[in-house]
Amino acid sequence: MKSLVLMLCLALLGGCAQADKGAGDLPYRYWRLGFLAPDYMEVWVETADVEDIRGRFFPHMGGGVVAVHVPDDDSGQPKVWRSNWGAGRNVDNADLPKRIFVRWQSLAEPQTYRVTLDIPERARQLMVEKLDPPCKTMQYRQALAIGLAPG
Repeated sequence: MKSLVLMLCLALLGGCAQADKGAGDLPYRYWRLGFLAPDYMEVWVETADVEDIRGRFFPHMGGGVVAVHVPDDDSGQPKVWRSNWGAGRNVDNADLPKRIFVRWQSLAEPQTYRVTLDIPERARQLMVEKLDPPCKTMQYRQALAIGLAPG
């Protein structure tokens, strides 16, 4: 899918998690998998499956409409749909992500896409490093946001 414009903003957002003990050596119980789309580009995630670094498979960790930003209108009121983390869900009792398999449909065009994302080691390292300075009640990055775009 070379022609696919996948804005993989595998952005480890400044998302944080409370220090609940998670799977393996994680300092939290779950991490969040979110999905975003460009302005006005609606996307429907059919499925998102996760493989963690221990080889365990977590099916259906995402699905449905993703977060879409609609720019401000003339009234100056921002029109944002869902959160900046992206529409998604928590991946509970999983270790750090190794691969994420996503199948989605572009609603801007009649097209279905499928991609396998290999999560780099550096991204996993960031997920377990303490934030400096920490958030008020949370200390770790625990979110992956994946941007999906037609094209």
